[in-house]
Amino acid sequence: MRVSLILSVVLGAAAGAQSYTPPRTPDGQPDMQGMYARNGVVGLEANPPVNPIDPSDKNPLSVSARADGLGPYPKIFQEGGSLIRQGRQQRRTGIVDPPDKNLPWRPEEDAKRRDFLLHMNPPADLRHVELNARCALPGPFQGEDANNPYEFLQRAGEVAILYDYNHTSRVIHLDGRPHLGKSIRLFMGDSIGHWEGNTLVVDTTNFNGRVAYSREIPYLSDQLHTIERFTIADANTIDYEVTIDDPVLFTKPWRVAGYFARSPKETQSLEFACAEGSQTLVNIFGNPPER
Repeated sequence: MRVSLILSVVLGAAAGAQSYTPPRTPDGQPDMQGMYARNGVVGLEANPPVNPIDPSDKNPLSVSARADGLGPYPKIFQEGGSLIRQGRQQRRTGIVDPPDKNLPWRPEEDAKRRDFLLHMNPPADLRHVELNARCALPGPFQGEDANNPYEFLQRAGEVAILYDYNHTSRVIHLDGRPHLGKSIRLFMGDSIGHWEGNTLVVDTTNFNGRVAYSREIPYLSDQLHTIERFTIADANTIDYEVTIDDPVLFTKPWRVAGYFARSPKETQSLEFACAEGSQTLVNIFGNPPER
């Protein structure tokens, strides 16, 4: 019964996305422009380690455990952390492959990750301080869900995503250019995309090895490679799926799903002053030595 429900939901959503005809930008792209809240992306793995930053069994209150549909669409139904009913529709959220949410960790890397977490509270050094506590760029996963709206903009040959969080931005190039040279490494990576019908497919490489997936997965390697699929499902919804391929940490790729819900027209990006007046590092390490 549950399998048939999931299949009907997925197939129904796919059929809906194919039947919807979005407006077009002047250069012919399907128009996805607007302000959105992202929901359900990230998600708790089946066997998360105890995280001293957010301790509790399975970390149920963790930011990474949330699939609560915050934003314009309230949560009505949730099953196993993988489905949310949005109005009359249900959408996949969180880790969707593998279905049991047991991530394909290399055993030695999982052990390193769990040991790393034990040194985050109190932090052993600057690297063990959470990225958002030191105002670092979020990478593709953190800092975006629900409470931080951001905007899609399009111009000829490009899609730009403006994050409210830390005023981060991504530019996705659609002109067929190759990726940057391997010596150039970035928090947000280097994104190249193309359209397949209503779906924007984005291939991103050149990460710097300093981005995190969640509080329980506090870092990914510089070999991280993601493939994202942004599917315009209707006038107010973009379905989202990302394949995460990090051969240093995992034996095979895994996938996460979520969706973007269009925000009310009056939604605006507000000032985000992360570093201004922050006492986080002083509180942890004390005042810097005087000269």
